[in-house]
Amino acid sequence: MEPWDVTIVGGGVLGTSVAYWLANRYEGRIAVLEKEVDVAAHTSRRNTGVVHRPFYLDPVGRKVFARCAQIAYGMWKEYAAARGLPWLPVSTFEVAKREADVARLEKYLQWGLANGMGEDELALLSEAEVRRQEPQVRSHGAIWSKTDTAVDYRSFTQSLSDDTVAAGAKFLLGNEVAAVDVAGDRLDVHLADRGGYRIFNDPRRKILVLVGRGNEPHRTRFLINCAGGNSIDLAHRLGVGLEYTDLYFRGEYWEIDPAYHHLASRNIYTVPRHPELPFLDPHWIIRADGRREIGPNAVPVAGPYTYRGFFDDPKELATKLLGFPLRNKLRLLVNPDFITLAAEEWASSVSKGVMAKRAQEFLPALRVKYLIRPGTAGVRASVVDRGGNFVKEAIELPGPHSYHITNYNSPGATGAPAYAAWIVQRLARAGHLDHLKPKAAKSAGSWDFEKICGAIETPAS
Repeated sequence: MEPWDVTIVGGGVLGTSVAYWLANRYEGRIAVLEKEVDVAAHTSRRNTGVVHRPFYLDPVGRKVFARCAQIAYGMWKEYAAARGLPWLPVSTFEVAKREADVARLEKYLQWGLANGMGEDELALLSEAEVRRQEPQVRSHGAIWSKTDTAVDYRSFTQSLSDDTVAAGAKFLLGNEVAAVDVAGDRLDVHLADRGGYRIFNDPRRKILVLVGRGNEPHRTRFLINCAGGNSIDLAHRLGVGLEYTDLYFRGEYWEIDPAYHHLASRNIYTVPRHPELPFLDPHWIIRADGRREIGPNAVPVAGPYTYRGFFDDPKELATKLLGFPLRNKLRLLVNPDFITLAAEEWASSVSKGVMAKRAQEFLPALRVKYLIRPGTAGVRASVVDRGGNFVKEAIELPGPHSYHITNYNSPGATGAPAYAAWIVQRLARAGHLDHLKPKAAKSAGSWDFEKICGAIETPAS
């Protein structure tokens, strides 16, 4: 079989968005390899479920994420309306639990405006004003992001995958990458043997599903790594990003008894104590279907799919802690703030009471008995550099016949359709897509590719 022109590894919201733009802009054989039998099976659905506005993103230090979040808000809003997908504009209070945090709220107001949010979308509230709006919330003030919206990112990704298939790409689901070899002018992607080879069509949607593998590798002229929790491992297989490692953190939520949904009518976040570390205090979250949840914590775990416990087997834990590159992890483990906070996160995973107590700092009326069942649990892969520092921005790494995107974390789902357009533009400018024939139509639906990319490159006015 002829090699595929482009293969995207990872069928989450980012990989699907990249495939969407490629399929709408180019003729050619474009495939998405996804290890599960549907898209958005992991982080893309196991998250807070909020379209975040960029008030908390530094317009200089995190400029790409900030601009993508700002642009993609309008994109997702249009898309939800066009496809009849959930869109619940609940808004968010980010509250100051400490007097010293008020200065951070003032900075957030400046950042939000600098990132393009309107003055009517943000407000800085005093303690009394917070009480008037949310009587049960205790704080020293808050910033009110009025257009934060609850959505279902799995539904977004599934719908986007259908549109991508309609534009000519293929989703090859149930295919896990086991190894990658450079073979001259292409890559040979070897797939894990998962018990045979079969093809079927999902009757509900347009997705082609291949489970298992044949005798031949998946050959591709170019590979785009959007593998999320496995992205660093995939990059390392091609000799890319060897200066980085990653660690996994599970975020757990508890669902709130509907009888106590009235405790807060908005998302309630708090200013993080240590913004340089991947530990956030629990939030009060309103889901797109109206459920309320408390969470997440950030529990260190051994693998990208460790949704219960701390590791599946001792070998997995040893590999993650002692695997290459070891120096990154050793430098992190001498950080006393990291060790202290990691212990606190473990405690909130073991004890429902500890989780409730943490939330009571801003919602004192909450009681342990209101947490009726475990809610969402998801795992984030956070990249650590040679200095033992967590990297905040997404990392893009060119490789042999490949391009690798890793550390694509919050607000990654929010900004995905804009960020993916920007990635496709960068690949085209670098000549990586020259083997594809451009399509006559340069836009997809109501999304204008050139306008989106131009807005990312140009600072918000």
